[in-house]
Order: sequence, then C-alpha cells, then structure tokens
Amino acid sequence: MINIIQNGYSCPYEMRLFAGLFFKDHEDVYIMQNFIYSHGEINAYTHIVFEGSSYFEDLYFKYNAEGKTEREKKKVFIATCTRSFSHAALKIRKINFSWGVMCGIRPAKNARELMDEGRSENEIKSIFKNVYEVSDEKTELALTVAKNERKILEKTGQNSISLYIGIPFCPTRCVYCSFVSADMRVSGKYMPQFVDKLEQEIIKTAEIVNKMGVYTENIYIGGGTPTTLSEEYFERILKALRSNFDIEKLSEFTVEAGRPDTVTVGKLEVLKKYGVKRISINPQSMNDDTLKRIGRSHSADMVYEAYEKAKNVGFDVINMDLIAGLPGESADMFKSSLDKVIRLNPENITVHSLCLKRAAEFKMTDNELAESENMNKMLSYTQRRMNEEGYIPYYMYRQKNSSGNLENVGYAKTGTESAYNVNIMEEKQTIIAMGGGGSSKIVMGDRIERIFNFKDPLEYIRRFNDILKKKDEILEVISNEG
Repeated sequence: MINIIQNGYSCPYEMRLFAGLFFKDHEDVYIMQNFIYSHGEINAYTHIVFEGSSYFEDLYFKYNAEGKTEREKKKVFIATCTRSFSHAALKIRKINFSWGVMCGIRPAKNARELMDEGRSENEIKSIFKNVYEVSDEKTELALTVAKNERKILEKTGQNSISLYIGIPFCPTRCVYCSFVSADMRVSGKYMPQFVDKLEQEIIKTAEIVNKMGVYTENIYIGGGTPTTLSEEYFERILKALRSNFDIEKLSEFTVEAGRPDTVTVGKLEVLKKYGVKRISINPQSMNDDTLKRIGRSHSADMVYEAYEKAKNVGFDVINMDLIAGLPGESADMFKSSLDKVIRLNPENITVHSLCLKRAAEFKMTDNELAESENMNKMLSYTQRRMNEEGYIPYYMYRQKNSSGNLENVGYAKTGTESAYNVNIMEEKQTIIAMGGGGSSKIVMGDRIERIFNFKDPLEYIRRFNDILKKKDEILEVISNEG
C-alpha cells in the first residue's frame, strides 16, 4: 500500500499520481513530506521508506508569492511538492521524466494559458524548465502545439456545438484497448437493435439542439470501429443525421474507418454520399508480426489497400494512427512503420504512446530500462520526421499511467487540422454525444457538466428510456445555469 503524509501543504491527488508512476499499489511504501514557505523560499523535504531503506530529498526553491493569484501559487506549490518526491523516488527507480512534474493530460494547455496571460516565449520556457523540470524537447513541442491550438480555437463558431456518435463494436478487441468496444463475435447480434435505438436518439437529440438555439459545427463518428457497420446501417444513421440536423454549416464531418479489414468501397461511397470529408485508417503498426501479437485481424498490405480505396473515393483528409511502444517492437521497427506511413502521404498522422507495463515494473534491469528508452527514441524520431515532412503538431494529450506520462500527438499538413480534436481536448465547445459510451460535455464558461451514455451495447438497448432522459438533462443543466 502507498501511504502518503504531507505537512504544511497537501496535494494528495498529484502526489498519488506521481507515486503511481514509481510504485505498485500492493507495494509497501511510506512517503512523508514537510512543506514550508517563508521569506520568498519554498522548502519541500521528502522521506521515502521502501523495502527497508530510506531515501531523501531536501528541495529548496526561490519563489516570491507576493501579488500572485491563488491559482498560480497553488500550481507552484504542487510542482515543488511533486518535484521533491520525484527526486527522492528516482533514487529508487529510474524512469523517463521528460515531462518533469507537469500534471494533467493536456500539457499544451499550460503553455497556452501562460500565453493568454501575456507571458513571452522565453518566460514560458523558463517556467517549464525551472518550475516543472520539463525537457527542452517537450517544452518546444508544447509551445508549438499551443500556438496551433490557439489558431484553431479562435475559429470556433459562436453559438456552435459538435456532435459525437459512438459505435461500440469492433471485429476483435486489441490487447491494449482502453476504449469503448465490444467484440463483434460476441455482441454483433445486438447491432440491429442498436441501430434502431440510435436512430431514435438522433431524432431526440436534434429536438434538444433546436431548443438550445445552437448550430452543429462538427460531427465525429467514432468507436469502437464504426466501419463494422454494414452499408445499410451506415446509410440509415447518416440519413437520420441529414434529416434531423441542419448540416449546411458543418465545418467537419469525420468517421473513423480505423480497422483496414472493415473498409470496403461500398461503405466509403456511402460515407462520401452523405458528406463525410474526413476518415481515419489506422494501421497502429506496419509490422505483420506485431499486428498478430496485439490482436489485429489485418495485415500491412490491407492498410495499403484500404488507403488506396479511400483515396480513389476522394476524401479530403485521411488520418492514420500509429502506436509507439507496442509489445515486442524495437525503436527501429516503429521508425520503419512511421516512414512507410509518411510515404503514403496522408493529410494527418497521429502517434500514440503506449506502455503496457506500469513504470514501477521497470525495475533497474538493462532490458527494461532499454524498453523505456526506446519509447523516447520513437517519440523523438517522430517529432523530427514530422517536422522534416511538413506536418505540424496541433493537438496533444497524455494517458494516465503511461511511462513518464508520455504523449499522444496529432500531426497535420497545414490547413487539414481537425477542429473537433482540439475542441474535445481543450473543452472549449459543447459536445453532445450519442450512441454507445459517448460523453456529452456541456461547456458553460469555466464550468463543464458531463452526461454519460451507457457503454455496453446491450445496456444501451435495455436502458434506452434512460438514454432519452439523459438528453433532457442537457436542457435542465443549461436552464439551471441561466
């Protein structure tokens, strides 16, 4: 069990987050910390007891809190506490720490907020380095993403919303998957009823949107794997959207066609017919052995075939996803996959980082440390190659419990960035979700209310009346705010 005691200043969420990077829940760890702020200096003293040994860090940090907001002081105090702990913990286990002690899933947001405060680029770099101990490479990435996000957010329409539709079915379940999906071999029998209910939810949602007095700017159909749907089911869903929503003002209409083995010319033509402009074809790796190992039922050749079909049908933007750190993949294998995807010349490339093991399992053996180092090599190579090929990083997020809090980055050719991706990350626009596992986010200034749909297809069907009631909750939330 991880035991944490803090005196003088307490930040239990952040301390537990960083403790989880170094230790497993079943390990007996005692973390004691004293925090003092006096005369323009912070002292955070950490004592860790683990496996019969003690580890210490006595961290001093110059900081003048006079005139600073409570929010800014809180950030600095938390960063100092987590730095002191991490310096002590690094004496026990060596893990990658290129993002330093920057918390949260959206590191670029920190840079953008500092820009909005009027800080210069040099000031932001100094804060990233001296307060959070972020590496120069990651600081540069965060700044670049923040600048590109800012341009996109400035274009977000006033009084606009986005729609998300979740299709929670996949041909098979990948070993690393943490998203909402059900294996078609087990749950495929529920698809007809699911589509029936989804059509009804679309009608109900359109009524709510009309009462809200807003317009739909972006539509995103994700999953799962939406292209597990047949042509007939796709046509029914897309027809329901067109019949019930005013799509004349749409900026983006995106469908994830993520699994190449589910992509057919017929399905692509249906998508094109109903105005879909952007699709994703996601190889994850271009190595056949890796694809088998992770549970994908397609080959690298099928990626090429699916991409050619999509190009021939004529989509404006094609995104392709890769994952760095898949089991059994070396840095060279990942680099080869990335180079093959680059040669296809898609408009967007998204690179996710993955670490199946928690950082605490990277005990100090040469093999496991090399595995962690491989992740850094993969992501550094990605950053360099994307820049060389003219792709700009425009959105970024991190997943909880990945080694060193490494990042996932969306790269795009200039002018092909997805506003929906930025809005879902930065939570600046209301997004109303339908289908399986969707999460509606009602944005009201600095406050966000979330309303969740059921994840499992069978539960979605059985409790559909509750789904409809959840749509009425949207209006209740907005009226209460007013």
